[in-house]
Amino acid sequence: MIDVMANGDPYTTITEPTFVARFLLDPHADTVESVANVDAFVDLPDSTWALTIFTVDEVTRLLALWKETGEVANGSYFWAVDQLIVPEPGLTAMTAAVRELVRSGDITSVGIRCDDPD
Repeated sequence: MIDVMANGDPYTTITEPTFVARFLLDPHADTVESVANVDAFVDLPDSTWALTIFTVDEVTRLLALWKETGEVANGSYFWAVDQLIVPEPGLTAMTAAVRELVRSGDITSVGIRCDDPD
């Protein structure tokens, strides 16, 4: 189920049986089908994990931009602590990747834990 930024909530939320994924789409630039660079939070029953999800093309675009602007050593590298790269834009591809991360348990290696693990 997709809940697209309802009731003043800034997130587009996808609810699955094993997790809830909240994507922070830019309402002026992103759509569910076209988003290529997004911050997301994955809520599990006992924890919450943060990810930044990019497409391969978005990484290429950012490197080219940084080469022109001189940022990040003229676009000579790309990194993010909580980075997840998917092959194509849109929440369908991103949710499929998150689903596999949750199923395999790799969400704990890829994401950054956001809650207090008391």
